[in-house]
Amino acid sequence: MYRDTAGSYYEKDMNWNDAAEDFLNAVLAQTPRPDRESTESRLRGTAEALAEEDSKNRVGVETVITAWVRNTPEALRADLPRQMERFGLDPDEYGHLL
Repeated sequence: MYRDTAGSYYEKDMNWNDAAEDFLNAVLAQTPRPDRESTESRLRGTAEALAEEDSKNRVGVETVITAWVRNTPEALRADLPRQMERFGLDPDEYGHLL
């Protein structure tokens, strides 16, 4: 059992590298507190499903970024390039996701 940022416990089925966990936590830190638990659950679920689809046994940063973009509501996607820059990412590298 593991404890997430909201204090809830969950089973961790797939390995996550440290950079992926760090990026997820950075995204969650920018998420309004009432939405963090559900956002974390959605992002973890999507990232793990994507990793499984790619036959990976570990979630990496690129997979978390893809999960983050896919889970961002359409109305907020226009702001993703700015948010990516704030996280030190080059939005041009992720244009195919936007």
